[in-house]
Amino acid sequence: MNLQFAQKAVVIQDGALLMVRKSTEDPHNPNRWELPGGRMKAHESVDEHLCREVWEEVGLEVAPGRPLSVWSWTMDGVNGVVTVVAVARVCEVVAGKITADHRDVDDHLAEIEWVPLGSVLGLNAIPSQEAVLRQIVEESLVGASH
Repeated sequence: MNLQFAQKAVVIQDGALLMVRKSTEDPHNPNRWELPGGRMKAHESVDEHLCREVWEEVGLEVAPGRPLSVWSWTMDGVNGVVTVVAVARVCEVVAGKITADHRDVDDHLAEIEWVPLGSVLGLNAIPSQEAVLRQIVEESLVGASH
């Protein structure tokens, strides 16, 4: 079994969720929206991994917090089918500004956007992230009413 681990950052500021859109060249989910993050490298700690991914994709330094959701998906990999287990974690911005300057070309990202929470569920999101996006929106609405 080919198993990989991924993390996604849930960063909310001023009622908006930080999201990235895949480019048309992405081989798996072209033009779809997702949370910033990606797959872990062998030498990284869990926190180092999420911090690296967010910095590469959007240019922000974050402090990883509590896990929010866990899910998995399968995809075709170089050596056959890969199962990816992912964790979405709440993160706080520590420093930085939004930029695409640190991206790996194989991230296949086209844009970065602060999406108002009320608009998140209307995006063309990667299917495996739809449940976590619903959870983020629902929890933010419950939190806002208290």
